[in-house]
Amino acid sequence: MVSIRDELHIYAPSAAPSPDTGQPLGFEGFLYCTTEPYGYCAWLAECYRDGDYDECPHPLFPAEGGLLKWGNNSNSDHFFWLTRGPAPDRWPVAAKFHSMREWDLFEGGFLEFLLAAVTEQYPYHEDVVPGGTKQAGDGRSYRFRGDWSKQPW
Repeated sequence: MVSIRDELHIYAPSAAPSPDTGQPLGFEGFLYCTTEPYGYCAWLAECYRDGDYDECPHPLFPAEGGLLKWGNNSNSDHFFWLTRGPAPDRWPVAAKFHSMREWDLFEGGFLEFLLAAVTEQYPYHEDVVPGGTKQAGDGRSYRFRGDWSKQPW
């Protein structure tokens, strides 16, 4: 996982075992952590199945065009790829803002979304990274979690 200002948490596939026994590695491990079969994503899937499209306007992954969670922040906002089309680098970002009780769809890809948020070009940048990124105490606005020195690259 990567955190920006200890506020925005971005999940990534891992080659390192998790303290959670039984968690698979790689993309399967990513899905294990982000699809949350008994958590928030399960609740969203239920809302969608029940036709409550204000709470969840899209199906959940692995449905075609489904939401695939990639992160969240300290405000309980959740961020997803909208998995439409064959090119993952072009999947739009769907953001569920808890405090506003609404969704926003950013038609750019993941990196465009992050860049717009941290450079304050995204209209809801303060919601994405609460506290902003300009006042990082140690000169960095991001940090990696875990011991990356033991990675096989």
